[in-house]
Amino acid sequence: MNKYRNEMIEAISRLVAIPSVFAESSEYPFGPEVDRCLDTALSMMAELGFRTFKAPDVMYGYAEIGEGELFGVLCHLDVVQARQEDGWDHDPFQPVVQGDWLCGRGTQDDKGPSVAAVYALKSLLDEGCKLNKRVRFIFGIDEETMWDSIRAYRDREEVPVSGFVPDSTFPLTYAEKGLMQLQIRSDKGFSLSCSGGDSMNAVSSHAECPLIPAVAEAMKDLGLPFHTTGNAICAEGLTAHAKNPWKGVSANLNLLRALRKAGYEHDAITFACEFLDGKFRFEGFTPEDLSDFSGPVTVNLGKFTLNEQGAVLGLDLRLPVTRKKEEILALVRQKTDACHMSVEEFDWLRPIHVPLDSPLVSQLLRAYREVTGDTATEPYISAGATFARAFDNCVAFGANMPDSPTSEHQPRERISITNLLQAAEVYRRAFRYLVLAD
Repeated sequence: MNKYRNEMIEAISRLVAIPSVFAESSEYPFGPEVDRCLDTALSMMAELGFRTFKAPDVMYGYAEIGEGELFGVLCHLDVVQARQEDGWDHDPFQPVVQGDWLCGRGTQDDKGPSVAAVYALKSLLDEGCKLNKRVRFIFGIDEETMWDSIRAYRDREEVPVSGFVPDSTFPLTYAEKGLMQLQIRSDKGFSLSCSGGDSMNAVSSHAECPLIPAVAEAMKDLGLPFHTTGNAICAEGLTAHAKNPWKGVSANLNLLRALRKAGYEHDAITFACEFLDGKFRFEGFTPEDLSDFSGPVTVNLGKFTLNEQGAVLGLDLRLPVTRKKEEILALVRQKTDACHMSVEEFDWLRPIHVPLDSPLVSQLLRAYREVTGDTATEPYISAGATFARAFDNCVAFGANMPDSPTSEHQPRERISITNLLQAAEVYRRAFRYLVLAD
């Protein structure tokens, strides 16, 4: 794959340079920049010889090649927000190469891995290999928010018989925990206007309230990081993906704790301070350990607003594979009822499990182990949510290597170019086993 190195870097950089973050828009369902990124990706695929399609309502697009049974590669082109002041040493949407690293928002999640899979198939076709299946790259464009794009695709289009998602870590993820997002609401007004976070599925790196001396003193007394700007107090946190929120520090919780210490009262503050904690576990909701083989219930307060109109807390929960949504939701309702708040279900993604002895998993594992020589690393169970759960017989497959650091949703997101090329070689081998004619 080394011969495609520069082409791959150029293609990834072209996509990363588009800030495809969800934005409200009357013309585009997910915002103009997201739409521009989809157009760019489809144009690039057409240049490589793929047949392309864009939904008339611009909800999704795909590019395919070959004939016969449909094999899907599910990618997403949207990214979470990135601000240079959050810890980047350059504009996150101006990709740069630093040594062996390609740096920028989306390099690891999911633009870089998607390009690696595309060029893996291109390399085989360039050698004259013949397909025995139709390979379709399906481009979702709101994976980081509501998944409406992949739902629209599933409702309207042909469903792949099997496939993979290049949006995780090798060797592969054969099970994913359930994901439930909730909005906790109160109509009770608050004397200050406070808010924090960018998305439910990321630990908040920032939260703000008016510059009140008592709140600033409370931040200091609690030893919580903050700064002031203009007439605002800005609580500081460390962002991380909600699938492993313990890697982050919640600015939202820090600010709400400081407000409580400063003497401010509200049902939302009580709920957050008494039932959510910096460990991001579900321990405040029940004395029972709800963990199973896939891990515990985790809770992330990704976004909140608190002002004269009331309060909205946005929670992201990851549920063990064997736990029912209704069971966890009932426990949350007990606490919100005690705080005189209501619960609205914002989103739900079912857990998935593809058996390790299935033909798809067996061939993908074979490809990974042959290319890398790694026979020790076992397949994963994940708290992350990938498009794999949108269809049956689909798993998350790379592109991050097991010993490589993960940086998705974090400042200085980056991907190792060496590992990227190796991942492309794994995808190339997987395509050879799964979609090439004998």
